Amino acid sequence: MRREVNAGHFALVISVALIWTLVVVAFSTTMGSRPLRIYDWGPPVFACVMTLVFMIKDRMEGHGGL
Repeated sequence: MRREVNAGHFALVISVALIWTLVVVAFSTTMGSRPLRIYDWGPPVFACVMTLVFMIKDRMEGHGGL
């Protein structure tokens, strides 16, 4: 069963990525005792961007139109 990608899906992906990034940053910096590094926030942000790219590609291929 194929479901159409809609605005709610985009909001869900962005909110999960934001929450997960905050969790990773909070625990990996040990609550501010060391500086923030790219490997703290990079993977969740990259996963979010890649997911959004494929979601937009799917919509533009005629599966719901953008």
